[in-house]
Amino acid sequence: MPLRIWEMSVAAKWSAICRGMTLLGTTVLGMACTREAPPTVPVPPDMSAPAPSRAQASRLSVPLAYDITAVMGLVEHVVPTRFGSMDSVKQIGDNDRRHYAFQAVRGPFTAFADGNLLHLRATISYQARGFIKPPIGPTISAGCGQGAERPRLVVELATPLTLTTHWHLASKARIVTVAPASTEPRDHCDVSILHKDVTEQVVGAARGALADRLTSIDEKVGSIDLTKQVTEWWQMLARPIKLADGIWLTLGPEQLSMGHVRGHSRTLVVPVRLDAHPAIITGSAEPVMLSRTLPALARDTSTGDGYHIVMDGVVDYGTASRELGSAFGNKTFNVSGHPVRVARVTVLPKAGGKLGLSAAFTGDVTGTIELVGTPAVNHVDGTITVPDLDFDLQSSNPLLKSYSWLRSGAVRAELRKRARIPIAPVLARGKALLLEGLNRRIGDAVTLSGSVDSLAVVGLFVTRDGMTVRAEARGQAGLAVKQH
Repeated sequence: MPLRIWEMSVAAKWSAICRGMTLLGTTVLGMACTREAPPTVPVPPDMSAPAPSRAQASRLSVPLAYDITAVMGLVEHVVPTRFGSMDSVKQIGDNDRRHYAFQAVRGPFTAFADGNLLHLRATISYQARGFIKPPIGPTISAGCGQGAERPRLVVELATPLTLTTHWHLASKARIVTVAPASTEPRDHCDVSILHKDVTEQVVGAARGALADRLTSIDEKVGSIDLTKQVTEWWQMLARPIKLADGIWLTLGPEQLSMGHVRGHSRTLVVPVRLDAHPAIITGSAEPVMLSRTLPALARDTSTGDGYHIVMDGVVDYGTASRELGSAFGNKTFNVSGHPVRVARVTVLPKAGGKLGLSAAFTGDVTGTIELVGTPAVNHVDGTITVPDLDFDLQSSNPLLKSYSWLRSGAVRAELRKRARIPIAPVLARGKALLLEGLNRRIGDAVTLSGSVDSLAVVGLFVTRDGMTVRAEARGQAGLAVKQH
């Protein structure tokens, strides 16, 4: 996933280079940008750096926090607040002489999340009455819960909450417990005339009433559709983010996948992973991005995390020439008893991925010699070097013909030693640009945050406009989504 830092041609767009350098900092590679254009050089064949192979998708964490209050409200409407009736008399077991009736009132549900489960608890207070029909005489009755202090039951439901592929909540509710609130006598109903504790019958009746509502609970929870909210921030992620004039960050969202839901207190956290291919695009106008509809939610089966972004930083030849000129610093050295001084170095692109160095000498000789070599990255000191730099013997250079001692190993060794171009400033600016893009607010609902944990050079290419230093940035990034 290429992340391009703006490139410009050497001569034709030098003023634009200066503006670009000012954008990325007052100096590039430690050299100030000047109005003077570099020397005009012949345009070599197009040697653009090859496009990087498509890397694995970057993975950004998107923990979606969901307040379970909305679910609790649905369950409140589904589960009745009253169970039974004192007018509904039921037989106890297979004894047609013994009956009972009860009436219960449910209090409000309280909810809490624990692991991947949503728990709902409520207290039921009830009254009950037992009836016995003796062989002779009228029916006798007695009961409990007639006063202010009634027996109580605690009921608890639990359901794993998750998301369907179409962004609806999904539930599979079950009964965890229906039991007396305590072991104290006040929470049991012992009907003396029946010589029977009817608490068990009341518990069974309450359990049955709740069981009849479980399907309705699942249906109601399943009616909660998050498509609108998710689509809103999905579209935000697809929009280009302006970093500076002419520089845009695109996140390239592609797929959302969900891991295992976890929760605590009244919040469920749905761990969603965003697969994306971020890039930086340059241009005067805002990039036009293809609109993508919200994809179906996938299941996250991957253990990978973080992002992998290929960054291309360009060291233009004007900057490289000034850097080498500063490195040589008009140094005078002796070659076979002849004092010579390197007054100026010009870096030129050559075919076949090579660099040409044009070194202007003064001293016992005055003129210019051409050298050619293949640039490489020295990972120890973070510089571009040309370890095989050698005289271009294919060119008809009159200076070398007239002064053969210039071809000595001492001259070549000195040029190889000092032909070093730092790349740390380019990487630092690229890192700063990436961090700026990865840490910002997107709209009103999404906050993007990220870090750059490592930045390693993976390639160096000679192009028409400059030396492209290709690096891979790795780190962590995530999105915080504000729920409405």
